[in-house]
Amino acid sequence: MKFLIFTCSLVFIYFNHFVSKNLRAENPKSHELNKRLFRLLKLVKFAPVIAFFILIVLVSITLHTKPGIRLSHAWFVSQFWAYSTLLYSIYKITKNKLSLVFVLLSIIIAIYNTPLFHYEHLFLGHSVIVSDIFGTLLFLSMWLTVSKMNTYYSTLRA
Repeated sequence: MKFLIFTCSLVFIYFNHFVSKNLRAENPKSHELNKRLFRLLKLVKFAPVIAFFILIVLVSITLHTKPGIRLSHAWFVSQFWAYSTLLYSIYKITKNKLSLVFVLLSIIIAIYNTPLFHYEHLFLGHSVIVSDIFGTLLFLSMWLTVSKMNTYYSTLRA
């Protein structure tokens, strides 16, 4: 199961790279989109970091058991929740139906991994470090995609 999740993560990264490279080829009328969507994209860009810092505070103040696994869990799962929003936004901008499939897949992975015991069952030992690496790769891919989308569409709206 963890290899399937890691494979989905790589597919999401590739899809983001594909979308950010093909922005100009996609929907030419997308510059008329609502400004709220682009504000949402800016929020999605920072949401995993905000969730991670909130959990750092919670772990240091109240949740003293298993701090490493809790922080790793929060980082990894928050990426999938953020990706579901990002991929839905990509659908709204580009009208690419494949992104809706990825939205559903991202939500399923996020829901499955949200309980800490599911995450602990899947990721033991060194695979926790691998999940942190994949979480970081997902975050960097999302950050670059959102930055490119906001830059491209802000120049169209101006």
